[in-house]
Amino acid sequence: MDRQRLLRELEMHQNELELQNQELQAAWEKAAERTHSLELTVKELESFSYAVSHDLRAPLRHINGYLSILAQDFVSYLPEEAQRLLERSCRATRDMSRLIDDLLELAKVSRIKTNCKMVNVSSLAKKAIEQLAEGEPDRQVDVRIAEGLFVQGDEALLSQLMWNLLENAWKYTSTTQPARIEVGRLIIDKNLVIFVKDNGVGFDSIYKDNLFDAFQRLHGREFQGNGIGLATAKRIIDRHQGRIWAESEKGEGAIFFFTLP
Repeated sequence: MDRQRLLRELEMHQNELELQNQELQAAWEKAAERTHSLELTVKELESFSYAVSHDLRAPLRHINGYLSILAQDFVSYLPEEAQRLLERSCRATRDMSRLIDDLLELAKVSRIKTNCKMVNVSSLAKKAIEQLAEGEPDRQVDVRIAEGLFVQGDEALLSQLMWNLLENAWKYTSTTQPARIEVGRLIIDKNLVIFVKDNGVGFDSIYKDNLFDAFQRLHGREFQGNGIGLATAKRIIDRHQGRIWAESEKGEGAIFFFTLP
């Protein structure tokens, strides 16, 4: 009698397990379907962003050309208020052109095929600083870049990463004297962590979780930018399956960390 009862209970447990397995399998299939749908949506949005940004370039070039002609050939005929509006229009088109370039760069990060190899991050950082210094030769910035910073990754994407992080540091130290930027290394839990540190204006730490979202700007119009650079940096790190984060206090500079597997 006890044996029959045990057999019935065993059969009931087996049936319950089979039902749970069926429910789990259905849940996995539904999750996989949603993941695939989400991936398609993301790819469509990236393609749309790329196409729109690319198509905006031609008409914007025409607008820039017409404004340049007005500024160069007809400015003496314009009243002071019209000249001021013309300058604001020129500045707005420059900002839009920069935004289009940044959106194209962001879209390209997800579309480009990666070619992983050993990359000298120290060399990439030096090249970025040289380009930034060429753009503002009168600025005095104390830059220190550690030697021998090697990681495994895609050189083109990591070059863009270092440019974005260093351009960010260069921009937000523009009102600091003396300005300092440092690129170095830490070892955390036996993992190499590379950092970019500056003594600029910093940011309020309560916003650090939103720092890498597109179009998020933590400062006013006194600093140029559109909130795409750090989002692109995050996308590059994600493509390498790494991690990026930042620490700062307002008025006390900022430090960006990243680590790659």
